[in-house]
Amino acid sequence: MRQHLSDDEIVELGIFLLFNLGYHTFFGTLKFYPMFSPDGRLVSQEESARLYGAAPESLQAQAAE
Repeated sequence: MRQHLSDDEIVELGIFLLFNLGYHTFFGTLKFYPMFSPDGRLVSQEESARLYGAAPESLQAQAAE
């Protein structure tokens, strides 16, 4: 890696990766559900929890292209 990046860039990349890991770990514990139903309606967290169940999955595959 040092062939392509300076020490500062390696540190910056490490900080970015660890920050994101911590962010997703923390927010994964908060039980946030998607704001939209699979058909695109804006829904409350309670309705979203009923739609998606205990473990919401990403809708990225269904995203508009």
